[in-house]
Amino acid sequence: MAEIIIYGSCVSRDTFSIMEQEHRLLAYVARQSLISAMTQPTTLLEPAKLDSKFQSRMLNGDLKSDLLGTLRKHSMQADLLLIDLTDERLGVHKLPDNSFVTRSSELIQSGLLNKLDPIPGVIQIGTERHWNFWERAANRFVDHLSSIGLFDKTIIVNTPWAAESIEGAPVPGYRNFTVKEMNGHLRRYGEHLKRLGLSVLEMPEELAKSTKNHKWGIAPFHYQDSAYEWISKEIELSLSGLK
Repeated sequence: MAEIIIYGSCVSRDTFSIMEQEHRLLAYVARQSLISAMTQPTTLLEPAKLDSKFQSRMLNGDLKSDLLGTLRKHSMQADLLLIDLTDERLGVHKLPDNSFVTRSSELIQSGLLNKLDPIPGVIQIGTERHWNFWERAANRFVDHLSSIGLFDKTIIVNTPWAAESIEGAPVPGYRNFTVKEMNGHLRRYGEHLKRLGLSVLEMPEELAKSTKNHKWGIAPFHYQDSAYEWISKEIELSLSGLK
């Protein structure tokens, strides 16, 4: 049984759901851009309480930039740190105290930004401003992984977004992005982490299809079962030392 930390989105968490009888989830950090995670916690926004305990925990974790603390807490025990970059789709806000928060649906739902005047604009993935902030954050992040012994235990899952479902229906883009645009952005970010020496799993494009039967509904990052099966098999191979 492997002890696994997930930093990412439902892509990794849904993959783990077909592995959880054989492995244990130590921690799950979601809705937290690497930009937010690698900068100071905000002093301007109070913790939020949403209807969902999970959503509250993820939002407040982002406000506290708690990723590194979570990794340090579990680094000695963890056999694998599984990362996907899907939540970078959300973009970030730079606040007046020079902190960053992720523009998650939870943040929008909380109304916390309405307490700021003016409300800071969103820094979208795909802009050079987002890239510059993210690249610096990624470089620092990889240095931290090395210092806490997780560098060689880290796997990045790079999954192309789905443009259509297995039923033949087109899949709408996300916010103002087409699937093609987002795939280009996420590919650029994943390639940078690969250049920094991290192991990156590239899911075959033919598996990138959504389905109306997905438990979260059709979306570019909600995949058919065979996609999750491919990811889980690749993770098992990595864990066994065969790759």
